[in-house]
Amino acid sequence: MPDRGSHRNVMFMKTQPLHVHLLPDLIPAETLAGGTAIVIDVLRASTTIATALNSGVASVIPCQSPEEAFALRAELSGENVLLGGERGGIRIEGFDRGNSPAEYTPEVVSGRTLVFTTTNGTRALQFSLEASSILTGGFINRAAVVRRLLRDEQPVHLVCAGTDRQVTGEDVLYAGCLVSGLQQADSAAVQWALNDSAQLALRLWQSVVDGASCMSAAIEEYLLTTQGGRNLIRIGCADDPRLCAQLDLTDIVPEYDRDSGRIMAPREC
Repeated sequence: MPDRGSHRNVMFMKTQPLHVHLLPDLIPAETLAGGTAIVIDVLRASTTIATALNSGVASVIPCQSPEEAFALRAELSGENVLLGGERGGIRIEGFDRGNSPAEYTPEVVSGRTLVFTTTNGTRALQFSLEASSILTGGFINRAAVVRRLLRDEQPVHLVCAGTDRQVTGEDVLYAGCLVSGLQQADSAAVQWALNDSAQLALRLWQSVVDGASCMSAAIEEYLLTTQGGRNLIRIGCADDPRLCAQLDLTDIVPEYDRDSGRIMAPREC
């Protein structure tokens, strides 16, 4: 006999779009309008932003160029400003910090305003401005991002930053991690409608962690094989993939505030 109760549950289950965008440049115009965008630059901008806010940075001001960052520091003379960022993975000349999460300790950053620019991450945020809400995510705040998205009733867009306008495995892997987390959450009222890229990201995630005794170790091993991971090894930052592979170190979900142009640090319950 068919399970009529189960059939009724499916009939009344809400369908919610869940889309992965493999590169900002591939997002069709107006696609993000009315949705929540999660900007993903695992190696390393979105991880570093969450780390800095968790270490006590008052806010992060993303900008698109070093020149804009220097101008903002002069403009914000009443604030204790820290310049952070990179080009080609290397700290920008004249900046206080680069783009490694290891550089953003409480002793260095607490109470300061971080003006931040990176090759790929801040560019991806700029591409996401049409969304109603803009968050940033990495493995270090995975569970908190999932909880935040489960509260939303609008379409979810996972925006992978890529590297130099090329798709990178580390961002796709994290997108798949979020897809898996949302699907597995105890949210019987929602059925997630995945686009093809979300299905590809989910399969990548499953292939990397399936049977792994330590999930963070499996993530790190994969990150070291990606374009972003190889770039970090090349420039002498081989420890950063390990830092970026750690799971659930913070319950902060950085959120961009359009009125102030700053990324703030609300904490998830």
